Amino acid sequence: MKKLSRVEKKMRRRRCFFRFLLLILFMSSMIVFALNTKFFVIDNIKVLGNDKLSKDTIISGSSINIGQNIFKINKKSGEEAIKKMSYIKEVKIKRKLPNKIIIEVTERKEIAQIKRISSMLLIDTEGYILNIVDTESEKLPLFNGLNIDNINIGENIFLTEETEEKLEFIREGQNIFLLSKMKEIDMADNNNVNIVLIDGISVAFGTLDNVKYKLNLLNEVLKDIEKNQISCKMILMNKGDNPIIVVNEE
Repeated sequence: MKKLSRVEKKMRRRRCFFRFLLLILFMSSMIVFALNTKFFVIDNIKVLGNDKLSKDTIISGSSINIGQNIFKINKKSGEEAIKKMSYIKEVKIKRKLPNKIIIEVTERKEIAQIKRISSMLLIDTEGYILNIVDTESEKLPLFNGLNIDNINIGENIFLTEETEEKLEFIREGQNIFLLSKMKEIDMADNNNVNIVLIDGISVAFGTLDNVKYKLNLLNEVLKDIEKNQISCKMILMNKGDNPIIVVNEE
């Protein structure tokens, strides 16, 4: 193999440097072009996954506007801003070249309400306050006895280990579609939880120990009552291991 002379080595280094310089100039030119041409100006912003919040509300929160250069937007900043909205659980902003933006969101769902003096706090399965409204909803179960002092929209009512059983009650109740059958739940006393179902049946649920098991057991009891058309007015789950069904007197 021929050994390169000092002059040849020098010429080779110069050629490599020149090529590198040309590459840098080309890339710089492309960046300047991309940031200034109308070809990459946003003309459409699409929002996916929204139900509760409007498209305009989400776009406004992102601070992304029609007419901006697609490479000049700050996706991370936009995502963080949208995430601050109480109904937003997850958000992802994507560029779709040359001129479109897609905002994908996952919303939190209202699954229960809590009364606070003259207003109602709407929460999701994780205990986040989604909204505060003036009137009670007939579609959502009402929780009483939960500590909601000095708490605002976007905050979580379950911040301590002492409330873990209450949070599990809500999560599991929602998972097995039992929460939607409840009209009112009194949790003022963890050892004496009482439930009123939408069909008028009262449930003495008792303690929140083994809450997942007890909710599934209650669900099975209700299915049995419906299947056998039992005229039930009360279910006692605080009198031993087996629920007691109290029927209406003829």
